[in-house]
Amino acid sequence: MVQRGRPNLLRHRLAVVAALVLVASASCRRIEEDEAQPIFIAERVDNPKEEPKPDASPPPPLPRTVVVPDFAAVADAVGPSVVTVIATVPRQGGERNKVVRGLGSGVLVSASGEILTNEHVIASATRVDVELSSGERVPARVKVSEPLLDLALLQLERDISGLQPASFEPVSVRPGQWVMAVGQPFGLGNTVTVGVIGGLGRDHHDLGRPEGLLPGGYWSFIQTDASINIGNSGGPLVNASGRVVGITTAVRSDGQGLAFATPAAMAERFLDEARTFGRVRKTRLGVNANDQTNPGAGPGTVVQITKVDAGGPGARAGLEKGDIILRVDGDPVSRVSDVAYMAQLSGVGRKIKLSIRRGDEIPRDVELIPDERS
Repeated sequence: MVQRGRPNLLRHRLAVVAALVLVASASCRRIEEDEAQPIFIAERVDNPKEEPKPDASPPPPLPRTVVVPDFAAVADAVGPSVVTVIATVPRQGGERNKVVRGLGSGVLVSASGEILTNEHVIASATRVDVELSSGERVPARVKVSEPLLDLALLQLERDISGLQPASFEPVSVRPGQWVMAVGQPFGLGNTVTVGVIGGLGRDHHDLGRPEGLLPGGYWSFIQTDASINIGNSGGPLVNASGRVVGITTAVRSDGQGLAFATPAAMAERFLDEARTFGRVRKTRLGVNANDQTNPGAGPGTVVQITKVDAGGPGARAGLEKGDIILRVDGDPVSRVSDVAYMAQLSGVGRKIKLSIRRGDEIPRDVELIPDERS
């Protein structure tokens, strides 16, 4: 009896296997198909009424490829545009006719021999020399310097052929982007250091109030952890494409990995003013303002107008004492330094749009045209 039952049992098992094969075959699809097909799960034979349990766990994330820039190629491309600036300064409180020589960095900004550097690199200098990447030393003169921007434009005193000016990045940087600093720290020529953008919009207070920068300047620095030291000042901070995103300016003495650069946009504004007017025209809004604790929702500070000069740009725009400035040209502001920097970046005589809040009124926009500050 057991032997006669085996064929029936075998046929039953083959039928079950065949059914499972058909179900599995129905669930297969080519990976090129556009629409996702459902995946069927075979039910347990001993409990055909049990519902299948879907897998609720999300699929693992796909691996992401991170490409590190070829910094050696960036250094090769930028190197010919970086120079050493040698400033001869009279020794203070020392013997007569004694001088000291300070070293800084600079970047070529035209094929005719214009060089951009920091103002503090050449301040009080009686002579300025520039050493090119080729090692050739050429005397230079200061065309324009502006301590409120800590920028200076030099001009080589001799024609040099084959100069390679750097190019500026037109797009604003973002925190986390790769950058490279190129300069002459401690006189060590052609030194490159690499890091990322750590933050934006840093002012004099954020830098620890360094003595070399005027508190009333137009400051909105890029922060980076690329190593910057004495001698780097005035050199370029470049992105992975080799374009200048900033001019390295300062480090915070009480921190580590906290270096700062003037944004490329302000460097280009400085160059435009220097070449067009032979000086930098400073903007005047005709208002006084203070940083005030945010009276509305949210932490931080706001910019509140404390005085409006009669007949000035602010008065002509309809600003009043007590108004709170929320945005300048669409960008949010939280400090007086933000407003001053953005007005200077726009320039004298160029219309800017301020978003203000007056009391409990709905915020509104006003247009203001800055005058030149005397």
